[in-house]
Amino acid sequence: MRSTRWRAACLPSALLIGLFWLVASQPVSAAWIGEHAARIYREDPRPAGDLPAGISTSQDLIVVPTSPRRRLSRRAQRRLQRRGIQVLPEGSSALVGLQAPVPPHSGLPIDHRGLPYGTGDNFSRLNLHLPGGCREGRLPLVVWVPGTDWSDGSRDECPLVWLTSRGFAVASISYHPSQAATFPAQRDDCRMAITRIAEDAAVWGIDPSRVAVVGRAAGGHLAALVGLDEQTTESPTDDTPQAAFRVASICGISMISHLPTLGPDHDRANSAASRLIGGPLPELREAALAASPLRYASAGDPPTLLIHARSTTIPASQSERLHATLQAADVESTLVLTDEEPELTPSSQTGQLLLTFLRRTLTSEVDSVIVRENAAEEPGLTGSNRS
Repeated sequence: MRSTRWRAACLPSALLIGLFWLVASQPVSAAWIGEHAARIYREDPRPAGDLPAGISTSQDLIVVPTSPRRRLSRRAQRRLQRRGIQVLPEGSSALVGLQAPVPPHSGLPIDHRGLPYGTGDNFSRLNLHLPGGCREGRLPLVVWVPGTDWSDGSRDECPLVWLTSRGFAVASISYHPSQAATFPAQRDDCRMAITRIAEDAAVWGIDPSRVAVVGRAAGGHLAALVGLDEQTTESPTDDTPQAAFRVASICGISMISHLPTLGPDHDRANSAASRLIGGPLPELREAALAASPLRYASAGDPPTLLIHARSTTIPASQSERLHATLQAADVESTLVLTDEEPELTPSSQTGQLLLTFLRRTLTSEVDSVIVRENAAEEPGLTGSNRS
């Protein structure tokens, strides 16, 4: 008798829990939330200036799926888009859930971490940092390619996020390490990541025709390949996505430009460069050349800034040779040699040099920072350039 009463008492609770689980597991619930929010948003009688968080009624509402279980079907997405509601890619910051494409009034960057691209596996992810505060027009994009030897590099360790306070969007990308895939997987990953951002450029407020690629060491090598390799930039193969963006400038820091001349230490079978191409550099010379940015340097390439430390294990001749080749092709190239590995903080000299370069090549803004014409007067810093 007690067992029957217990079951009768618990049955309503069990039904309620089951109903709640059923509703929560359906994608349509997220769509209903978006439609309900949109109705409140559009029927609000207050003028746009009275709305919180800088939302304007002239902007589209944005809905972000909070988990894979709440991913909207294509039909639901089309229904929302017909109502003027944007659906951001999975993995976007939940803080954007009820914000318009123009960020709220804030000086802090808006971070979107772990956005998928390509296959969407753990290596195919990127972080996107957007400036806080309202803005007009589309933002230039600076892409940071991490990594020192193609086997490491975290998208979460980006030294250029401070550029968002200077009016740039900043992306930091992950790619397949050399122990998981050999070249050209890393180059193609970088291109797919930037293409993914460019495809949603209108959502992010980014100008895909103003993209700079920046990297240090192995990251600089990949950045230069993305910007200089015309085959993957303008005439990709069937395995490479069609470019939806344009590289407007390149910056390589203590980078690698020519694998065959890295030196004896790098010719070993277990060296980072050999692992990248799948075998010893001397034995796979053609593969090493195909993975060298120097091979692709030619007339019409984007303006390039090369900063190289004399103290690094990567010979300065790697940057010097690329600089000379670009100059011979009548491409704007600037080479700066430093005694120590350059820092990229906003207060460092090399950080300000990079900022000046980005403003000149990506924007029409006149930089307030004065760069001395005679860089040789700076201790530990020498430079040369040709426009």
